[in-house]
Amino acid sequence: MHRVINMTSIGHDPDIISNYKTEIIAELDSYNQENIHDREVNDGVNMEGKPTLGISLDFNNATEVNNFHNWLKQYITDRSNDFEKARTRVHDCYHAASLNLPCEIGDVWELNIDGS
Repeated sequence: MHRVINMTSIGHDPDIISNYKTEIIAELDSYNQENIHDREVNDGVNMEGKPTLGISLDFNNATEVNNFHNWLKQYITDRSNDFEKARTRVHDCYHAASLNLPCEIGDVWELNIDGS
């Protein structure tokens, strides 16, 4: 079984978002790379021209993916003023491990901008 994290986000300043991409990649580099099956951290712009930061990670180790997800949620929360919105989703992906089973959605988290 593989555990996958996806994050989509919209920021305010493309330079800041690009720096966050670099910092997130550095954090990922500190993990055992043998436990990461696939990883993508991308920045860009959406159709409205706003900066975006997207993450797609496929871990072979549930403990490490959970640790990274907790780190990522705190990282984004600590920098919430730089984001218009952010959302993560963790799911167990059985077909990525060549098993004929549906994915199971796990933790879904959304940045709370308005404090409600």
